[in-house]
Amino acid sequence: MGRLRSRVLGAVGAATAAVLLSSCGTPSSLSPIDNTAAYTKYNAMTGDSRHDALVEEAKKEGSLVVYTTSENVAAQVAPAFEKKYGISVSVYRATTEALRQRILQESDAGRPLNDVVETSDIEMAILNQRELLGKYVTDIPVDERARLPFMVGAYFIATLPVHNTRLVKPADAPRELADFTEPRWKGKLALEKEDENWYLSVYRYYRSHGMSKADFITMMKKIAANSRQVSGHLTSHDLLKSGEYSVFVTDFLHYVTARDPGAVDYKPVVGPVNLQVLGAVPMRGAAHPAAALLWSDFYLTEAQPMLHNVSGIPTNPSAVPGYRPLLPDDDQVLVEDWRTLLTKGADWSAAYGNLLAGKDPVIPDGVS
Repeated sequence: MGRLRSRVLGAVGAATAAVLLSSCGTPSSLSPIDNTAAYTKYNAMTGDSRHDALVEEAKKEGSLVVYTTSENVAAQVAPAFEKKYGISVSVYRATTEALRQRILQESDAGRPLNDVVETSDIEMAILNQRELLGKYVTDIPVDERARLPFMVGAYFIATLPVHNTRLVKPADAPRELADFTEPRWKGKLALEKEDENWYLSVYRYYRSHGMSKADFITMMKKIAANSRQVSGHLTSHDLLKSGEYSVFVTDFLHYVTARDPGAVDYKPVVGPVNLQVLGAVPMRGAAHPAAALLWSDFYLTEAQPMLHNVSGIPTNPSAVPGYRPLLPDDDQVLVEDWRTLLTKGADWSAAYGNLLAGKDPVIPDGVS
């Protein structure tokens, strides 16, 4: 199976290069594919009849191309899908921004070459603006917070403070974000430099709970003054484990549950917690629409145990044997404001950057 995927990836890469070259001069020979009728047909079906019909047609299509930001897709999900259905899966993995740029370049050159995209809510919103996502409807039970206008999320990435258990004893563990303003945390905190989505959620939470804008700014400036600016969640998490700092304020929960449990801890939970929605969505012009839909259904069912802890919090916990919630069921855990990030993301990024740099303004102009 591994060799098969490598050969397919090579073919996809060569085709992509040809398409991108064509966008610089000669028009691409790849025409957009209209698979609206196929999506309409299968989206109207449910249960076993939908599954059986998708399997029958997907086997005829024979293959599937998935673009993803998750290393777990190639490592676990794709092999499991291939084993069950006998459909070869080609996986291309990149960062969220690189993935988006590749899809947009392919679209400009004729049409995207992938059947499915797996990425974050804000990236999906950008692709949806370009009308590149296919219609995906399912009755599979998922957390309602994961049902966005353009996607059905398969898992959440939770951003929250995580502490080194050797450096922070239970009695000294913070209980709320404001605790990090205390002088004892000076130089012992870390903030990831590109977590403006978390920053926006924190602002929304405190303003909705009655904190004034001025008090919020004062609190966050004190936290930032106590913090080191770091880059890269995985690298920064590993530095937290090694004791480089005591608390990584904007760590990812799934790193805690998947990597060396015990060295670090996220309990007691310090809110607000930002939830980013990620999932697999069929492309509007997918060459293999039935396989794309089958993959998206698989992602919400049999792939859920593979995503649990390793990639994030599954949105269909009923598919995970013995599942236990990792976070409290309260308003401190909130899905990020993808609408604001889509329209004002650059403003919030600049404001967060100013916060870390000790400059003003730390809230975008015009925000109440």
